Amino acid sequence: RRPSPAVALACAASLAALGACASPALASDLASSAAETAATTGSLTDGFLSAFLLIFFSEIGDKTFFIAVLLATQQSKGSVFAGTFGALAVMTVISVGIGQVFHVAEEASGALLSTDVPWDDYLAIALLLFFGIQTLLSAEEETAEEEEEDAKVAVAGMEFDGATALIISTFALVFAAEWGDKSFIATIALSAAASPVGVALGGAAGHGVATGIAVLVGDVLGDVVSERVVKYTGGALFILFAIATALDIK
Repeated sequence: RRPSPAVALACAASLAALGACASPALASDLASSAAETAATTGSLTDGFLSAFLLIFFSEIGDKTFFIAVLLATQQSKGSVFAGTFGALAVMTVISVGIGQVFHVAEEASGALLSTDVPWDDYLAIALLLFFGIQTLLSAEEETAEEEEEDAKVAVAGMEFDGATALIISTFALVFAAEWGDKSFIATIALSAAASPVGVALGGAAGHGVATGIAVLVGDVLGDVVSERVVKYTGGALFILFAIATALDIK
């Protein structure tokens, strides 16, 4: 696919939001740099950036994020990271595979029916728009505490006999919590319409960064980053990438 101006805009907006949270003086430079970079990259990089940004902003404050936070305050941070990231990375590969099944099915049905209507792209647009609007509408609702309470229930009473048991138990817990989640479905939608390799790498990287933050500083993140800013940025990204996908349809 050709580079999309909407991807550049989304990257600029999201990095500007991150810069504003850390240092307002950097926001303008980050946005300008992101727009220039995204505008000159190919489909693999577009897929990587799209997946990375969507996954990162979807996972911050999510149930799996708080599971990692809670376990990391009680157990080995390295083992918790390994189990959490391992589950999310496997989930990313599975969701990309499902997205490619939709893509192949669309191509096969198109050849059979002699039509070139990109139904997989339209499905991706619909899902991205749905999640974007849903996220924006819930931006004023404080859901982080509810997600944290759900995570506390999930990890309550868990006992671990050694690092291996901790990694396996964390993997299973996170995998079950993530199945069918918003980021899981969003990855399916992206991989059906963009480079599957780029989406897989970007999704895994987004999960890795979000998990690293959860394990290292997740317990104090709420005092630094506004939940409302994260939700508005995430919702805007979903919508912008829906627009990018629509613009890429030929």
